[in-house]
Amino acid sequence: MMIRSLQIVSILLFLLSCNQNKYVPQIALEEVGPDTVVALEDSIYMRISFYDKDGDLGENFTDDKNLFVIDSRLNLAHEYRISNIVPGGAEVPIQGELEWTIPSVYIANGNTSQKVSYSIYVVDRAGNQSNILETQEIRITQ
Repeated sequence: MMIRSLQIVSILLFLLSCNQNKYVPQIALEEVGPDTVVALEDSIYMRISFYDKDGDLGENFTDDKNLFVIDSRLNLAHEYRISNIVPGGAEVPIQGELEWTIPSVYIANGNTSQKVSYSIYVVDRAGNQSNILETQEIRITQ
């Protein structure tokens, strides 16, 4: 009886997984800078390119965040919302670029300077997480 129940559960899980969207968005790092910033004064600029085969990257109807930039020093996530790129929910391939700034950074270790790097990824509406990008180190000075 137990084996039969496990078989039924396994089949149901398999069938459910077959219906899920398996198109994972792909991103590439295009630009990050500058190499050195002054703490609490300068911004860090970032630009990535993206490709999403089914076009479900972005969201207009909720405040859900779908672009994540993780500070390596603090494991702190800067979260952003990408607006819906494809109107009407059409399933078409999309590609383009996204750019943003982190308005100010600070020195977290009490020294006169510190290096920071970031991990970047996006999540589409189906919950598929892209590859994770790693930036070069940026020096923060006083």
